[in-house]
Amino acid sequence: MSAVVLTAYLLVACPTDDPVRVTVVIVLASTEHTTIDPKLKELAKEVQKRDPKLTGFKLVATECKSIPVGGNATISLTDKQVLKLQVDKAKDEQGRISLTLKPPSMEAVTYACACDKFFPVVTPHRTKSGEQLIIAVMAKPCTAKK
Repeated sequence: MSAVVLTAYLLVACPTDDPVRVTVVIVLASTEHTTIDPKLKELAKEVQKRDPKLTGFKLVATECKSIPVGGNATISLTDKQVLKLQVDKAKDEQGRISLTLKPPSMEAVTYACACDKFFPVVTPHRTKSGEQLIIAVMAKPCTAKK
């Protein structure tokens, strides 16, 4: 699935040079309504290319973690589900950071993400009310000048 730029509202600046700032956006998608959170319009378009039945998108939470290269973190999602992630490599010559994600009920996914772009993952997890869990992940090197 292609990387998606979410609105600037969701972007987070990095406080230091060493760790990588990872932002995870937790979304629930529905086939039962057509309300799309305005912050999720671009994400909804991308997801609907693959699954047009998902018509409603609700922003649940945004979590941010500073993770050193080689380090890992666990993000709590909905319904006691978790996302495990690891920062594999620092920024390469094209400005991409290598991450490994382990979403709920899925195999691990390793990819190189571009700064300011979210990588959406539609998981197979559904809530009791039938909403589908989607996560969008972005990593930024902490390169703000001091």
